[in-house]
Parts: sequence; C-alpha cells; structure tokens
Amino acid sequence: MAGKMKILVIPTTDWIRHPVPNRLNFIFDILATEHEVYVLHFGLKRFRDMEPRATKCTLVAADWMAAEDPSLYYLLNFPYHLWKIRETVKGKGIDVILSTNILPSFAANFAGAPVVFDYLDHLEESASIYYPGSAIGKLVKRVVGFITRYNLRHAASVITVTNELSQFLHGLGVRDVTVIPNGVDTRALRPIPKVEAKSSLGLSGDVIGYVGSLEHWVDLETVVQAMPDLDATLLVVGPGLFTNYGNEIKALAERIGVADRIVFTGAVKYEELSRYISAMDIGLNPLKKMKKNEYAAGGKVFNYLACGRPVLSSRMISLERLLGDEIYYYDDVESFKRQTRRILEAGGKEERYRDLAERYDWSSLSKIYADVLEKAARTS
Repeated sequence: MAGKMKILVIPTTDWIRHPVPNRLNFIFDILATEHEVYVLHFGLKRFRDMEPRATKCTLVAADWMAAEDPSLYYLLNFPYHLWKIRETVKGKGIDVILSTNILPSFAANFAGAPVVFDYLDHLEESASIYYPGSAIGKLVKRVVGFITRYNLRHAASVITVTNELSQFLHGLGVRDVTVIPNGVDTRALRPIPKVEAKSSLGLSGDVIGYVGSLEHWVDLETVVQAMPDLDATLLVVGPGLFTNYGNEIKALAERIGVADRIVFTGAVKYEELSRYISAMDIGLNPLKKMKKNEYAAGGKVFNYLACGRPVLSSRMISLERLLGDEIYYYDDVESFKRQTRRILEAGGKEERYRDLAERYDWSSLSKIYADVLEKAARTS
C-alpha cells in the first residue's frame, strides 16, 4: 500500500478530555494531516467535566453505559465496542487498526482488519494499580495479563517504547516488534526565562518540580521526605485520576512539616506547561520500583528537556540505557538530597538539554510509526 491510509485508533482512555495527553494524541494528530484517522472515543465519566482538547482526528463515539470505575466501564461496554469497531472497519473501509487498550483491543481482533498493538508499558500493572493492595487489583492484573497476551500474539505487528519491553515481548513469542520511544512536541514546549516563569507563578528561590498524574505508580513519598533538608519549593503539576494518592502526599507533607513549601496546581493545559516547567530548576521523574516503570521510559522526561531543564529520576533500567548520563538518578532519600544539591550547584545547561529533546520530537517519531502501520496494512 502506498499513500493515504484509513486508520482506526483504539486509545487507552478519553481521547480529548483526559488531562494528560499521551503519545498517541501527538502521533495521530500529526498523521491525520496525511491520512484518514478515526479514533474510538471513550467518554469516561471521570473526565466528562474536563475541557476538551482540539484534535485533527475524527472521533467515533463509543459509549453505551456509563460507569465511574474504568474497568467496569470497559466490561459493561464490551458488546457495544465490539459492534462499533466492526461497524467502523466495514463502513469506513479501515486499512489498519492501532490499539493500546485491553478489552476493546480484544474486540478488534474480530473486526476484519490487521491490528498493530502499541505496548506502552506493562498493562496488567497499569490496570491493577488503581486498586492498590486489594483482591480486586490482583484479579484485574491476572485477567488483564491473559487478555493482553492474547492481543499481542494475534497482532499483525507490535510497537513498544524501549528495548527492555521489546525483549519482554520476544520472550512471550511476539516476533514483529518495533521500538519507537516516547517523545515530545518541541514546538509546543519551549524554554521561557526562568526568572520570568517563576515570577508569573508567584515562586522564588530554588524550585524542584514534578509534572504528571498523581497515582500510586509515582514516588512522591521519597521527594517529600527529602524536603526538610532541602532549601527549595516543590511544585507539583498534575491531577489525581482514579485514586486518592494526591491527598496521601498532602497528608504526608503535613505530618513532616513541609506543606508550606509544596505547591499543588492540579491539572494544567498542555499549552501552558512551558511556563510551569521553565519555573523549575530541576524536573523530577520519581517512580516506584515496578515493571511498569522499570522498562518504560515515560514522556515527562522529554518535556523537561524540551524546556531546557535538568532531570532527576529514580533509577530505572530502561531510562538509564536510553539517556545514560544525560540526566541524573537517585536511589533513596539520601541520594535524592545529594543529587538535588549537586544539580542546583552545577547550574543549567539549557541548550544541551533542548538539543537532546529535539532528537525525540514527535514529528520524526511519527514517520517511523506510519511505516509500521503501512507495512501491517500492506501485508495483511
């Protein structure tokens, strides 16, 4: 196949109202300028009051029954999603399906079009993390693991974000795997003078910051526990999604007496992130030790780099192998404090970090993505 493709995207969540856009939003808004892109739109109840983002893709409404819990939503709507996917494939003449979801991806296997699966991270952990320490979480992990393996083995091709995840997939018997790392829109995220950015947000002095969802896979506990020994403000930019993790972090800050030096902003529009990141002296990537984090290099690291900010991350195998000593790492509270002081004393290298981010711009990565989709559509 050459030229224009008709693509159906089955995303992980609400395409336009989830407060944190993911890689598919960026890639397919770029591909939609050259191809016909349809997106199965999940109107999750949790995000119904969020302001929608613009998209170049055509949305295909996929709601039948509402539910607050995400797992229950996909379970209740599975028959409708199965019908809707098949109808769209037939009615629109879809050439290839790109999927990242779990149950809807299972339905896509029976739609009559080749499926390319984007394995963003360890999906069973991602799904179960919303039910921390519960029997439901264990059940969700087991069921999601089973369905995901079926989806992977029946996909025409699989895309993933790191070599470590590629090796994991090969171990499951998946042979056609392409690694396309996470990236950043360097046109949207650009450095703003630090003094100007801090002033606009009412901040002063040294600022360390985190941008992203407030959920249990994040390790803000270590960061907050280090705060009594650091002369800095912690800026936390992002919403809670399905759990009370953000409130737990606020309670921890109150208990150890640092709540007055932590600023929680809640959700911030993507187009406003440059100001918040530029107000930081260090961008943080604090993650708990779990497969979901160990083997998937998330996009927030590239967001910080695009704004010319140094990155301090919990030590993760895939990130260390991808970026090496271009960023900084810590292992516990004490090393977090040492590394923070070291970075603040060293000062910034804005141009160096910006140059690094430009190697991972979505405009370049989307071309590789299109090649994988075209190959799957052509060989089906």
